[in-house]
Amino acid sequence: MSTVEQRVFQVLNASTAPLWIAMIVAPRSKVTAWLMKIAAPIFVGLGVSYTALLVSGAVDADERINFMDPESLRRGLGSPKAFLAGWTHYLAFDLFVGRWIWQESVAAGRPARLSLLLTWWAGPLGLMLFLLRRAR
Repeated sequence: MSTVEQRVFQVLNASTAPLWIAMIVAPRSKVTAWLMKIAAPIFVGLGVSYTALLVSGAVDADERINFMDPESLRRGLGSPKAFLAGWTHYLAFDLFVGRWIWQESVAAGRPARLSLLLTWWAGPLGLMLFLLRRAR
């Protein structure tokens, strides 16, 4: 990865970290509620970044990715821009799920710190834990 691509990676990660920390550390605070209320620009920024990285990666690609061929997909995701697009996709969707978990848990008056932490670090694992706890 180039220095610019490494910087993009750092900025993308830093853009969501304050929201995750607020949801986990202080889920019922007014600051967290305010952050979640104004999170739309972060989602828009992630969406714009994703689109730009995806298009830029596709333009620079040596071959078109065949999504039915795992080797073609692996090669395609191996480029720095495609990796960054994929990472941005993960950040956006994990944050969306985390925000939903946060909303549901605050409304129900139940703690969800572990589910939120796992969603931040391991996406589906945190969602699974939340859904299992909610079903009980």
